[in-house]
Amino acid sequence: MGSITNLKNNGKINFIINVHDGIGDMLTGGVIAFHYLAYLLAKEGHNVYMFAKPEYSHKNIYTLTSQNNNTDKDRNTASAWQWEEFSFLHKNTVAIYDQTKHGNWFDTKNVVRWFLYNQNNNDIEKTWGENDYYFCYGKQKSVVNVSKKQDWGELIAMNFYFEIFKNNNNKYRSGFCHLNNKHSSSKSHIFTKELNSTSLDNWKSLGCHRYLNQEFNKHEYFLCYDQLSFWPQIAALCGCKVITMNVKDNLNTYYDYNTTPQEYRLDNPLKKYGVAFGFDDLQHAINTQHLVKDHLVEMDKYNKNTIKEFIKFWENKCYA
Repeated sequence: MGSITNLKNNGKINFIINVHDGIGDMLTGGVIAFHYLAYLLAKEGHNVYMFAKPEYSHKNIYTLTSQNNNTDKDRNTASAWQWEEFSFLHKNTVAIYDQTKHGNWFDTKNVVRWFLYNQNNNDIEKTWGENDYYFCYGKQKSVVNVSKKQDWGELIAMNFYFEIFKNNNNKYRSGFCHLNNKHSSSKSHIFTKELNSTSLDNWKSLGCHRYLNQEFNKHEYFLCYDQLSFWPQIAALCGCKVITMNVKDNLNTYYDYNTTPQEYRLDNPLKKYGVAFGFDDLQHAINTQHLVKDHLVEMDKYNKNTIKEFIKFWENKCYA
C-alpha cells in the first residue's frame, strides 16, 4: 500500500495502537478506549500510530493506512487486514493489542496485551509471546494464563465526558430506559417490554452522547445487562436510578450466579455508588446517588495516573 513509512526516531517511544476502526465506524467501548489512550499517550509527548482517523486529534498522533480485506476471515487476525508498510527501531517501539487479537501483527519486540474484557480463549492466547506484557482495564483477567496474573499492570483510559453528562435535576423524571448490549437475553427483552422501557440501542445514530444525556435526564430508571459496561455510572451521573442486572434478574447465566452486590462493587469500583446490582439492591443506588460525581472525579484522577505509570514502565524498558 505505497512506499514504506519510517516511524519516528526522535528519542520518544513509538506506540503502535492496533485499532482499525474510527469511532464513527464502530462505536464500542473498546474502540473508544483505544482512541482515548492514543490521545493520552500523545499528550505525554510520545509518538502514537493508529490505523484509523483519531477521535481526539493531537500533533503526536499519526494515521497509517489500513483496509479490511472483505473476506470471511476473523477481524481479529492479521490476515483479515492490509496496511501500509512501515519500519521502526525495535528498541523504542511498543505494539498494543486488545485481548481478542491473535499473534503479533507487526513483529515488534515490545508487546502489550490490553485486557478490556476477560480472556478465556486458549486458541488466541497460545499465539502470544512469552515476553508479552499484560495490562488490565480494571479487574479484567486472563482465565487461561494464570501464571501471568502476578505480573500484570493496570491501564485505564476512560473519558467520562463531564462536559456533556450532567444531572439537570429534572423533577419530572419517569419510566425506564435500557441498553441491550452484551449478555441480554430473549427473556430480558420480554422483561423490558413489560416495563414499557425505552430502548436506547440506536443512540449512536440519534445524537450520540448528547442524546444519551437527554434520555438519562428524562427517565427515572436505567437498566443495563452488561455488568462491565461503561454506561451505568454515566446514567447515575445524570441522576438515573441505575440497576445493573444480576443473573437472577437478567435470566442469563454468563456471569456467576452467586455474586453478591458487595462482591460486585469490589470487582467494579467505578460502580461503587449510584448503581444497584439487581432490583433487590436498588436502595443502595438511591442512597448513594449523591456521591457519584465526586467519586468519578477521583476515579478519573486514578485512571490518568495508570497512564503515567504505563508510560514510566515503558520509558524504563526502552531507555534502559
